[in-house]
Amino acid sequence: MRTKAFTSAPRTRKTDVVSTVSVDRQLRRRIGLSWRELRRGAAAAKVKVLFYESPNDEPLDLALADALGVLCTQGSMRMGELADALHISPASTTRAVTCLADRGYAERVKADDDQRSILVSATESGIARYRVIAGRIDKGLNAILSEFSPEELEQLSDLLERFCDSVARFSESDEL
Repeated sequence: MRTKAFTSAPRTRKTDVVSTVSVDRQLRRRIGLSWRELRRGAAAAKVKVLFYESPNDEPLDLALADALGVLCTQGSMRMGELADALHISPASTTRAVTCLADRGYAERVKADDDQRSILVSATESGIARYRVIAGRIDKGLNAILSEFSPEELEQLSDLLERFCDSVARFSESDEL
């Protein structure tokens, strides 16, 4: 069982990605529909509200929650490091940090070792908000996954990790 978080897959040549296996059209359709349902379905929208919105706080969109999560779990970092961790552009990182700072969840400070460099860190308020979100996600995933046996959970974990790795390799290829 892997414990690493998904980063990007190592760069591959196009020939490394092309599969000799033709996926059954019906299975491909079912997987595609499930993927879309996870991303945009009615249940996904409700789960997003349950995980990321709070009666006491304004809604936090997924991009901001991801940025806050990285800052809370990995600590202070330079803007470029945050961009790399989130797999987003520096401009998108700047927008995310600005939104988090405007809400009091993050702060920018000059790095001690390089006054031209900016470090971003979560504030106490940001850490508190992250703990609420992480607790809701933990509780929600526990409820969702409780319908599966330990063996099914192991298989699901393995298959999702392989699927994510495959998507990452595909995204680095010239296929299509």
